[in-house]
Amino acid sequence: MRDNTTTDRGQAYTLEGFISAMIVLMALLFALQSVVITPTTGGLADRTVEAQVQQETQDALMIAATADEEDGSNLSKMIRYWDIGDGEFRDSDDSGQGYYQSSNDSAFYDEFVLGNIMVDRFTSSGMSYNIELVAQNESGEFDDENSTYLVYQGESESVTASYTVTLYESDTLTAPDEDDELREAYDDNYPIPPATEEDSEVYNVVEVRISIW
Repeated sequence: MRDNTTTDRGQAYTLEGFISAMIVLMALLFALQSVVITPTTGGLADRTVEAQVQQETQDALMIAATADEEDGSNLSKMIRYWDIGDGEFRDSDDSGQGYYQSSNDSAFYDEFVLGNIMVDRFTSSGMSYNIELVAQNESGEFDDENSTYLVYQGESESVTASYTVTLYESDTLTAPDEDDELREAYDDNYPIPPATEEDSEVYNVVEVRISIW
């Protein structure tokens, strides 16, 4: 009788231990499976947001590029807003570098369609960005090593969007009291060089590149 009782208890303990182990194992498998199927795991939501921001930035460039030059201060006028006397973009921030750093309290915001859009859509949302002007060299390749910042707000991982603008030999600087043609302005201190011979109609092609984060 004692032997049977001892055996039954041993079997019960074994069964309880087995069931407990199965419960723990099932809970562990459920937890791991939950991590795998979480929608945000792997950055899916981040990639979606990045794609949206990139598209909105590209749209902003498109709108600014097609704005009326006289009334809307389009991209071409923006990248020619250079002050020869100060050797910088007109009314740029007091950075000593010639570019704008803030965006909601500068000529970049006040004078240009792109600045107005970037401030209203991105600055107001706490986002930062750089705007870089990348001109072609004489070989027709974009010269990243000698680019010029129009707006600089720091460095971070970012998404980018860009739009190319053609500058012509007959174009002039657009800052107030500046009317030099571009090749003449370059001989002074305008940062975008000619990429063609002097008798060409086209002065250069410039990529307006926005990096935003």
